[in-house]
Amino acid sequence: MNESNDGCFIAMLWVITILISILSGVLAWNWIEPDSFFGAIGFLIIWAILSKIGHFIAVALVAIFGGMK
Repeated sequence: MNESNDGCFIAMLWVITILISILSGVLAWNWIEPDSFFGAIGFLIIWAILSKIGHFIAVALVAIFGGMK
């Protein structure tokens, strides 16, 4: 990558990170649909797991495509 594309690449990474966090939260909410305290705890745990998986995939894709020249 050259320096002129680095700013766009970093902005794209921030947008992707935010989208992964929001979408994993929506998926966890629809899956768990918490209606009690323990449901909310389960929602937070599932949200964290889904977010971690999504971010792991995104980092892998960045490593694959970021290393290409």
